[in-house]
Amino acid sequence: MIQKVIQVGNSLALTIPKSFIDQTGFKAGDELFVHQDLRSKSLIVTPKSNASKMKISPELFSWLYDIEEKYGEVIKELAQK
Repeated sequence: MIQKVIQVGNSLALTIPKSFIDQTGFKAGDELFVHQDLRSKSLIVTPKSNASKMKISPELFSWLYDIEEKYGEVIKELAQK
């Protein structure tokens, strides 16, 4: 399914297909956790309630991902020593 990024004021937005909304029950005002995968240029969206069940907070998860993204090769080299 192809969706178009649209301009909303000074921001960009991506609409969610109605069929997905109907199947998931999401509604306006719901809070969602968005994980960014910069390597694959993709987003993973989960309900906030699912994100809060993670053993680590979404903020820590994002921070760890950023560290791995920035220093992953150095960490792998150090692990081999």
